Amino acid sequence: MSDRPGAIAIAGQGLPTPWDGREPEPTDWPVLVTGAGGFVGGHIARAMARAGHRVRGLTRRPPVEEPDDPPVDWLIGDLRDSAVHRRALAGVRGVIHAASWVCLGLDPRGTSQAVNVESTRQLLDESARAGVERFVYTSTLYTLAAGTPDEPADEFTAWNLQRVDSPYTRTKRQAERLVVEASEHRLSTIVLCPGMVMGPRDRKPTSTAIARTLARCRLAVVPRGGIPIVDVRLVALAHRRALVAGGHGQRYAVVGPYLSYPELAAVVASITGRPRWVLTLPDRSEPVLARAADWLAPIARRWVPDLSRQLIAGGFLRLHVRGARADACFGLEHPLAIESIARSLDA
Repeated sequence: MSDRPGAIAIAGQGLPTPWDGREPEPTDWPVLVTGAGGFVGGHIARAMARAGHRVRGLTRRPPVEEPDDPPVDWLIGDLRDSAVHRRALAGVRGVIHAASWVCLGLDPRGTSQAVNVESTRQLLDESARAGVERFVYTSTLYTLAAGTPDEPADEFTAWNLQRVDSPYTRTKRQAERLVVEASEHRLSTIVLCPGMVMGPRDRKPTSTAIARTLARCRLAVVPRGGIPIVDVRLVALAHRRALVAGGHGQRYAVVGPYLSYPELAAVVASITGRPRWVLTLPDRSEPVLARAADWLAPIARRWVPDLSRQLIAGGFLRLHVRGARADACFGLEHPLAIESIARSLDA
């Protein structure tokens, strides 16, 4: 490890050391952010640039910039190109790997393996050779587990999400293993698993799509499942502090309050006046909808690429996850859910 200011203290298993107020010194931590043209990666890159870091943002296509955006050194390139990795890593001390193939649907071309696994493996190898000190990997709650309201899952709960087993979940779990294993002998790594991220500038949209769809509906039909949400500002802050905080090779669930989908619909209605009515699907409808998804997926792939029985299962899944370790380790204080959702809808 480096003896420069801000060098990382390696923590053991178990409870994290509470955040001591120490921020990464921007002048000491030039960083690469992959996936910086996307929703989460873009917020991470811009938050770090506003804090004074020299940020190189890797993206497949030119980003949409706004007048008050801080300066980011944009690099346009494909994550699967090792030559792009070497250019992107030149002169950086930290890597935040937020790029990913995200879809609960089918993957006939094997893109999930190429992007989520092989590109991560190559980036880890190149980072070690380039002398990178901290590698922060942005994962997903689908690599963790589902608990109950009384006993939420945490980072050490055995994986039990077979209902949503898919190319996406399998390759993200493989990528996590690569990142954690790399910490044993090559470089310091850490994995962050955000909940459903809420905030502005989700132009695709991705995780805010559900809230936006609900805001357009007079009648919303929703399953009984739910998921913890998290404000994108907290996600960006956790990634920045993860440069100098957090256990070597450990995982952290970055989550705020749990909302069922009927509760999410009610919050959206309180902000926008819609949906006017909410119909909640009983759990017994899941197998019927799953069979319909199996039949429709090959036909509807062009319009609904995510359609699959795993997507249906995800709607009925109660993803109760505890984020106490991340809150303590990175000093996170979550805003009210309605505030985060309102910012998403104002975008």
